[in-house]
Amino acid sequence: MEKSIDVNIVAGVRQSASLIGALLGKAYSTVESKTIWQGGEEGFERDKAAANAANSAILITNRSPKKYTLKTQDILSAQFYVQPITGQQGVVINLRDDGKYDMFFPLDGHNPVVAEKPVADAISDALKGEGENFFLDPKTVATVINEANKAEVKNIDTLITALSKMKQNLQGAIIENEKKAAEIEKQWVDSKVNGVDIKTVMNGSGAVLNVHTTVEE
Repeated sequence: MEKSIDVNIVAGVRQSASLIGALLGKAYSTVESKTIWQGGEEGFERDKAAANAANSAILITNRSPKKYTLKTQDILSAQFYVQPITGQQGVVINLRDDGKYDMFFPLDGHNPVVAEKPVADAISDALKGEGENFFLDPKTVATVINEANKAEVKNIDTLITALSKMKQNLQGAIIENEKKAAEIEKQWVDSKVNGVDIKTVMNGSGAVLNVHTTVEE
């Protein structure tokens, strides 16, 4: 990493540099949204396609619920840096010892850490994959994204309640159908006619009767 910094440049950006340096010891946070359907987004699309192919015989939601999580990296160092190709001077933030997750802040005399939009809007953009937003206040970020998580939980609870009622309705229909069939069979057996082989008659009970009605015009 290039160490050479023009002291005259430093003199003109001391406040900006100090603001970046003050990040040392804090945590760099990002937000992430994840499809939690089994198999992720690909699994949901596969199941949705299967439902469509089955002419909606398979029941599926219109979308998969999403989970919103906070990702953090510790800021391990902040130091002056010169871009090798452009020669632009600034401060680099190291999030890992190997430098893999560095962030470069050019020193141009402006405050590089002032937010240009509300945190909620920045988080919303980040969840959409828009912008290059990172956050230094994990508590605020957690509060905002947990509201989104709570909204998903509410949606799921509402769906569970509706499905539970429909499930009870179907289970009631199963019991009622079996009860009606058993009652008819009992009535048939109890009304046995002397000289008639009940088994022979019952064996024909699977016949389908096509009933036609004639409507006079």
